[in-house]
Amino acid sequence: MPTASLITSVRYLPKNIVNNEFFYSDAVDEDRINPMFQGVNTRRHVSEHETAGFMVTDAINQLVAQLNLDRVKDIEMIITNVTMSDLVLFGSGASIAKQAKLQPKFVYDIHSSGCVSYVSMLHLAKTFIESGQVKNAIICNVQNSAGQIFSQENTRKKPESRIPGDGCGISYICDSTQSPILSVVQTCHPAAADDMYPSTEDGRKVWQPGKGEARIDFNQKKIIKTLAAGNKIVPEAIKAACKAAGCTTQDIDYLITNQPSNIFLRNWHEAIQLPEENHIQSFKSLGNLFGAAHSINFSYLLEQDRLKPNDKIMFAGFSHAGDFSAAALVNWQSGV
Repeated sequence: MPTASLITSVRYLPKNIVNNEFFYSDAVDEDRINPMFQGVNTRRHVSEHETAGFMVTDAINQLVAQLNLDRVKDIEMIITNVTMSDLVLFGSGASIAKQAKLQPKFVYDIHSSGCVSYVSMLHLAKTFIESGQVKNAIICNVQNSAGQIFSQENTRKKPESRIPGDGCGISYICDSTQSPILSVVQTCHPAAADDMYPSTEDGRKVWQPGKGEARIDFNQKKIIKTLAAGNKIVPEAIKAACKAAGCTTQDIDYLITNQPSNIFLRNWHEAIQLPEENHIQSFKSLGNLFGAAHSINFSYLLEQDRLKPNDKIMFAGFSHAGDFSAAALVNWQSGV
């Protein structure tokens, strides 16, 4: 039976580095900002030419060069999650294939599971590879709403606008025993499905004509509810993925999660008693990368030269206000 292994990840980061002064005047009292919206010093914002297709194509070019891939034979499947698609009514996958000169057998644009979509896409790639339908796949995460939504003239004055940052990460999965994906668990929490929604200054639907900017609505009640959900369901997902792989949380060497705030990051590694330095994140310099955080931070871990054969890497997180949670455990270079 084929075995799906996670081989590597590469990233593309927008060139525009944005400091906190972009969001607030000097008169704003930093201490009065909700802790959920603190802790980011810089983040990247996409420019007009840095479309999702542009970013993913750049990352694919890096991947092809790094692994010496054949663009037709070695990339049989494309799976994408793009926060804001370049093409309003449908996904970016086919356009990415065109721009990167690929000929995939399957293209899937995954719009559910948001910030934990990386794990969902790992599961989909694993399923196709282990069923023999493809031998390899790339999963592509693009976060591009910071420079398009959260940088608008009025929206950027909201405290929550300083947290998101833009970026793209892609991972390569193939039929190999090198670094097998040991387990994947996913849970849908329907009760939280409607807790995160867009709003506009003039009260219209986002698709209706009118004046005023669209943004994601935040309020204190929603923040409290999301904190409670995230602090509960992510450790549960991590423990379930360990159980499915026949190990415990003590066997985890590195944790990579989405990174919505410092509060979540601290609570998650403390919940499984993992040293802070083994929870790989880039929140201070890149902000909340949404679904792209997993692959981007994995690319940083690979560059740090810390991984050893048989290290266990846990990918985990939750999405939106808590409607999905998921975790996946990878045995790094077990076949080496």
